[in-house]
Amino acid sequence: MRRLTMIVIAMLAAGMADAQTRVLTPQPVQVGSWENARRIPREAAIRQVDAGKAVFVDIRSFETYSKGHIKGAISIPRSQLIHRLREIPPGRLIVTYCACVREHTAALAVVDLAAHGVNNAAALTGGWNEWTAARLPTATGPKPK
Repeated sequence: MRRLTMIVIAMLAAGMADAQTRVLTPQPVQVGSWENARRIPREAAIRQVDAGKAVFVDIRSFETYSKGHIKGAISIPRSQLIHRLREIPPGRLIVTYCACVREHTAALAVVDLAAHGVNNAAALTGGWNEWTAARLPTATGPKPK
């Protein structure tokens, strides 16, 4: 009987150790893919911004923003986006843009925002390059306060 008790205790201890190991072992976090990030076509984004329902956020460097950006856009580099969210007017769709092929960096910004619970964001389809190719309104220098 004593031997059986020892075996049962050993099995329970081994099971608890295994369970603790599973709990303590970090699991990979499932993060959205930039390819699947929400996108918004240029015309739809313009309508949303004009209606006051969205804001353009240029996620390129401030130096690049200063050389040329979508008129009215806010400059928040991607590396600072999460920490500077309060600079974006609340309740508006955040339309991120960059000058990457397939709006890669803008889409990553949308993924970053979603990972932090901000789901009202979309990457501008075509980004800066297609905006300027379409000869839409741009500005240079820092945005006036």
